[in-house]
Amino acid sequence: MRKVILFSLLVGLFTSCISFKQIGKVNMISNRNINPILNYTALSTFINSTKKEIKKSKAKTIEDAIENTVRSTPGGEFLMNAKIYIVSNGYYAVQGDVWGNAENQSFKGFKVGDVVTWKVFSIEKASNIYKKGTITALKSDKECLVKVEDTGKTIDLEYDKISKTE
Repeated sequence: MRKVILFSLLVGLFTSCISFKQIGKVNMISNRNINPILNYTALSTFINSTKKEIKKSKAKTIEDAIENTVRSTPGGEFLMNAKIYIVSNGYYAVQGDVWGNAENQSFKGFKVGDVVTWKVFSIEKASNIYKKGTITALKSDKECLVKVEDTGKTIDLEYDKISKTE
């Protein structure tokens, strides 16, 4: 009886694993119009390139998968060298190189060069203090790199934790 239960658990474990299959490969793909006058550059490469990222995709359509991949990079406009996958649970995923206009790169209202502030808990003062810095790079759709004004160090900060100052 133990062997039957163990066997059925193993079969259930292996059949519940999420898998994916490549269904297409294209040179360029976009959901919006591309302006031929603008000078587009590669902003990031191999987005969604790991198996874990592909399996986490929750895009119900190919268009949603393209949009999720392009929007994961601030300033992204279209994908080059893209691969399209179908994930076993009925979702789609797209991986590729994100291209965009680096001059107009902004995300959530922030752009490189903006002066921002954020709150930090100070142990010495036993209260919150505000730090000030300048955005040096838009790292992803969740974080940016900020050069701290008083120390000169560059740190990662989430967009939700910073505020733009004048």
